[in-house]
Amino acid sequence: MNQTLTYLMDELCAGVEIYYTGRTGGQYLKTAFILCDDYSELVSKFFLLANNSSWTDKKTSGHFKNYHDVMKDVEKVVAAKMPLQLTRVKELQDAMEKRRTRRNDFFHSTNLLDLSVTQRNCVEAFSDLLEYGAILLGVDWRAALETSRNLATLEVMLQLEKGAFSDPSITERVNEIFRNWPRNTHKQTIKKKGAHLAEHPADLHLRLCVTCGGKALRDKLKALMP
Repeated sequence: MNQTLTYLMDELCAGVEIYYTGRTGGQYLKTAFILCDDYSELVSKFFLLANNSSWTDKKTSGHFKNYHDVMKDVEKVVAAKMPLQLTRVKELQDAMEKRRTRRNDFFHSTNLLDLSVTQRNCVEAFSDLLEYGAILLGVDWRAALETSRNLATLEVMLQLEKGAFSDPSITERVNEIFRNWPRNTHKQTIKKKGAHLAEHPADLHLRLCVTCGGKALRDKLKALMP
């Protein structure tokens, strides 16, 4: 089961990476939003199976449980085993269920004017999902997150971006860290034939910093947390 959680965490990391890959131009915001919605269902099912290996996503009628059925099953387990967390879990689920409705509208609604997704939509969705998983799965969630590529750093970045909604000065402080982060160009080792240096756009530079920066970058970003 822990290995399955590792695979799930790697998928979640990919979704956040997709968000940050096209954040500036908004190319992949809807893709990231839809993936995050999928992950919320997968995390819920993982939690249910972790608590009861006999749990099934099928009803007695043989039909599959829908998203809302799965969320209700999670709510029942939380109420029985961690009642102090029930209020917050229900708040997170309410937000997730609204996102599921909107996600379905992308494909089924005739109102084609409401097909846009904002950066804030994605940040709130991923932030809620990370909190949701942490509540439901505790130390197992944290351990898997810490070992999943760059997700620990991306988690801090999401928290900072969310904090910037109420304190815009955070954005400039984060940008300053990335502006000054060393660029690993390896100028001395590049062969004259078959390779060239390119000026990376902002989103790609950010991704490269996260990939190469590791704990040093994460610690700098954490220092900005309120």
